[in-house]
Amino acid sequence: MPRDFGPKREAILNAAFTQFSRYGFRRTSMEDIANETGISRASLYSHFDNKEEIFRCLSASLHEQALGKAESHLKGTSSQAGEHIDLTARVEAALLARLGPFHEIVTQSEHGIEIADENNQRCGDLVRDSQERFQGMLARAIKAAARAGEIDLKAPGLTAAATAELVHLGAAGLKHGAPDMATLEKRLRAFVQVVFAGLR
Repeated sequence: MPRDFGPKREAILNAAFTQFSRYGFRRTSMEDIANETGISRASLYSHFDNKEEIFRCLSASLHEQALGKAESHLKGTSSQAGEHIDLTARVEAALLARLGPFHEIVTQSEHGIEIADENNQRCGDLVRDSQERFQGMLARAIKAAARAGEIDLKAPGLTAAATAELVHLGAAGLKHGAPDMATLEKRLRAFVQVVFAGLR
């Protein structure tokens, strides 16, 4: 029987997110997810083989959403028509879109560390793919800004790809020890301002 990947799938993933946040990955059962969704276990198994598959699909969905929002910010398509947003503001917004959702999970759930560990172990390929795609987006935005004269990469001898990697890795490191999103946002803003001030 073909699987339904429409609204019911989204409802299951939303219910799973709630359960994983509430109880952690290990303590959450398929029955918990079925009950939260409001369907039978048999119906749940017609959509997903096990909770590991649900977890991976949820991780993939979160990464896709984050990348979509980040790309929108980098392209400036989230602004009003005709409004110019400088590179610093676009990169800051993109980094928040990319890193924020996952940092919220870690800081807002008492099982956040466990969920993050499970994500790294079970979804490492998804994480790496997301990182590579984001750095590619960031590199393209930086390259376009350099061509437009908004920043200068020649003086420090950097390529757009190398700059994107440094910015992404540096921003990811700012999550450590940040107890909430407000702290992460403050750190990211200062970090991005310092980096791009040095490239003008």
